[in-house]
Amino acid sequence: MRCTRVRHIPGAAWAAALVIAAGTANAIEFKVSLEGIESPDFTAKAVTATVGDKTFHLSIGELSILGRTWRNLGVTCGAFRLESDVIECRDGTAGAGAKMPVAFSYRPKSRSLEMTVGLRANETWRLQATLAEGARRMELTVENASLANFASWLPAGSPKAGAGTLNGRFAIEGSERPRVTGTIEVRGAGFSDASGLHAGEKLDAGIRFAAQEAESGWRWQGALEWKSGEVFWQPLYLRASGQTLRAEGALDDGSISVARSTLALPGVGEIEAAMDWDRRAGRIQSADVRSGRLDAPALYARVLQPHFAGTALSDLRVAGALEISSLRIRAAALEALEIAVHDVSFEDHNRRFAVFGANGRIPWHHSDTTRLDLEIKGGEALGIPFGAVKLPLTMRGMRFRLENVEIPVLDGRLAMKGFAADPPGDEDWRWSFSGALTPVSMEQFTQAIGWPTMHGSVSMEIPKVAYARSTLTLGGALIFKVFDGTVVMRNLTLAEPFGKAPTLTADLDMRNLDLDLLTRTFSFGKITGRVDATVAGLELVNWQPTRFDARIASSPGDYPRKISQAAVENITALGGAGASAAIQRTFLRFFEQFGYQKLGLSCRLEHAVCRMGGAEDAQEGYVIVKGSGVPALSVMGYNRSVDWPDLLERIKRVVTHNVHAVVR
Repeated sequence: MRCTRVRHIPGAAWAAALVIAAGTANAIEFKVSLEGIESPDFTAKAVTATVGDKTFHLSIGELSILGRTWRNLGVTCGAFRLESDVIECRDGTAGAGAKMPVAFSYRPKSRSLEMTVGLRANETWRLQATLAEGARRMELTVENASLANFASWLPAGSPKAGAGTLNGRFAIEGSERPRVTGTIEVRGAGFSDASGLHAGEKLDAGIRFAAQEAESGWRWQGALEWKSGEVFWQPLYLRASGQTLRAEGALDDGSISVARSTLALPGVGEIEAAMDWDRRAGRIQSADVRSGRLDAPALYARVLQPHFAGTALSDLRVAGALEISSLRIRAAALEALEIAVHDVSFEDHNRRFAVFGANGRIPWHHSDTTRLDLEIKGGEALGIPFGAVKLPLTMRGMRFRLENVEIPVLDGRLAMKGFAADPPGDEDWRWSFSGALTPVSMEQFTQAIGWPTMHGSVSMEIPKVAYARSTLTLGGALIFKVFDGTVVMRNLTLAEPFGKAPTLTADLDMRNLDLDLLTRTFSFGKITGRVDATVAGLELVNWQPTRFDARIASSPGDYPRKISQAAVENITALGGAGASAAIQRTFLRFFEQFGYQKLGLSCRLEHAVCRMGGAEDAQEGYVIVKGSGVPALSVMGYNRSVDWPDLLERIKRVVTHNVHAVVR
């Protein structure tokens, strides 16, 4: 029997045709040719089926399902049974080109279907369906499915899976308002997109879900357990540690709503959220988030630290706990955030900064003014410790203002006035303040930053400090009182102050420094007198000098000028092989100190070479110390160009180990 050119036959007609054939099959062949079959989910063109009592062959010129198209498909049964109560295909093959095994069985009376397809050697898809009215149910079981095969089903631009397998079971029950359930196990999954902003690898996860059709859309619930692997989804980077997510909500054409969800982070704590996702815009439209107490060290290590790579916050030691009291998103923008901190401390492993024992609330609102309620037990900045402080900070959106506050610094106090921080526009954050530092002991200051102990005190007025474009600048001059003299710092800038390689530039002018205090500090031997010094164009990269023009010379005036034998030996050692003391060696042992008229030394550093000079030029070099009295002592330098690392090594030997040179 032959039926040709039948257009737009519904899918159920196939079953009816096979039942008719079964009722008439007695060594006859039944052949159907269809120009097309259409349904909401798929279309088929040029369909031909040949059915006999022991043979079955189906060919489809073009098949489209959910936007994906195959051409020249065929199904052939190796063993076929066509009877009134069963239609069965065994040892069949299907596909276009490469063939895959297929088997199916259909029972007309119960309208039940079983089908098995093997896509690869160990990949199997099994379908069990009951199509009878009032008892409709379909169940699909998938074993070892390649995730890469799903790539073509995803929307253009979506991340595509390149590795991994899927095992799952999916079921649909009912007809008027069907219920869908499923379980999925993903192993060794990996995905990425062309932009490189979304990627994952070595992912193992388990998913359970259920959905029930409602009057408008669907009601759903699901659970996810993330067992291993890592994901980068700009700007988030996450690594699996047994996280679980449970959620329920609703789905319609325009949005996905999450009525309740709980994210459990092992070792960290739990976060609860409700939100609405705008499917058309692809963004969170509104959300409310809160948490219980979260362990701060684990939260930093497992969630936050990867986001800080390349910044000053990338390597911290963290302690304490915090809570998200409230986080609100409205109209796709962050509206409010309140965090409670409980004895939180964080310290940079490179000792650039630290905060200890922070307690209080941090309330922030996009458009309302809020006030910070936070107390800090202490901390450090660039190695300098500070004491307990309460911060009277007010916030409005991304604008921050700090009322006048005094911060204990060593045995003094730093007064900050008019601190203001404004949000970035085309640039980075901008902030500024002015203030003053009451006298601080130089002994405590130098010990804190690891310098040799200095005597005296330091105090300063801070006219204005400003930060913009990742650079801190000083308006006006900083004035220090140290070594019974005055140090004035001008043109100070500090780029990337907490970065990996901060860069400082400045000019220094030092007047009337007491040489006795200075040399005693560095165990250099005793020198009495006064000196002036200038350091022009100073540049430090990662706190190491790379460029400057430095000069030191005796201050004008009438004062005692003496230099000890130990100081002469150390000055000569600094000059290296090209320096010498112009005095007969046999006389040195009779004198502990010598008079001098003036002293001076200069170094212009460029490209790791120091261009040397002294108090005055000589015929073959330069004078470092010009003697006066009996015996007359002069120290000469002859090498004009000195390798900077070599000079630093000499200074280290003299100052730290006080290695004496042989004086000629």
